[in-house]
Amino acid sequence: MLFSGKNIIVTGATGDLGVAIVQRLISQGANVLAVAGHQSEISRLATFSGPGTLETSVADVSDAEQVLGYATRAFALWGQIDGFVNNAGIQTPVRPIVAFPEEDFDRVMAVNVRGVFLGMKYVLPRMREGGSVVNMSSALGLVGGAGICAYVPSKRAIIGLTKTAALEQGPRGVRVNACCPDPIAGRMTFKLAEEVFAGSKKTFAETVPLGRHRTPEDVAGLVSYLLSDDSSYATGTAHSVDGGFTTA
Repeated sequence: MLFSGKNIIVTGATGDLGVAIVQRLISQGANVLAVAGHQSEISRLATFSGPGTLETSVADVSDAEQVLGYATRAFALWGQIDGFVNNAGIQTPVRPIVAFPEEDFDRVMAVNVRGVFLGMKYVLPRMREGGSVVNMSSALGLVGGAGICAYVPSKRAIIGLTKTAALEQGPRGVRVNACCPDPIAGRMTFKLAEEVFAGSKKTFAETVPLGRHRTPEDVAGLVSYLLSDDSSYATGTAHSVDGGFTTA
C-alpha cells in the first residue's frame, strides 16, 4: 500500500481526472478528502472502496473562506496532511482574443490560478514536513493554443506558482511539482475538440506522436508517483504527460 496511513486532499475530485486520481489513491491505501464544486457531483465518488478511506467536501476553490474550510476540515479529520492535489480547473468556449468575453477570462483566472494559490496558501501551513503538492497545469501551459487565451496563461501561471512554492517550502522538505497533461480523453476535452476542430472529425489524438488520447488513468499514475516517496528528490518541476505533444 503505497499511501497506507497517508492523508491527501484532492480538489476538482469529481471531474474525469479527479475521479481517476481519487480512485487510484484510495486503492493505494490513502485517506482522501475529495473536494467538489457542487454537492450534486459527489455521487460520482459514492461507489469507491478500497484500503483507504474517502471523505468529501464542497467548496468553490476561488473563495478564500471555503478553501480555508476544506483545509481546516482535513486537518481536523487527520491531524496532519501528507499530500495535496490542486486539480480543480475550468475551460471556456473557444474564441479569439478580440472576441473573448472579459467575464470568462476573469472566471478562468479565478478558478485555475487563484484556486491553486489559495489552496497552497491554506494547505501548506497544515502540511507535515516532507509532504508533497501536485498542481495540475497542462501541456498548454508549456505551449500556446489559439482561441483559448484564458486557459493557456492560467496553466502557465500554475507552473510559476509551483516553482515559487518549491523554493519557499524546500527547507521544510515539502516538494511542490506540476503535472502537465495534454487534453485528456474526457467530457471537457471532447467538447473543446468540437470547437477547435470545427467542421472536421479531427481529434486531439491526431496531434500527438503516440497517436492516442491520454486517459485519466495515465495522469493519475504520474500524480501518484509525484505524491509518493519514489519522487523524493523531485521539486519545482513541470512534468509532461502528453504523448509527445510538446516535443513537436
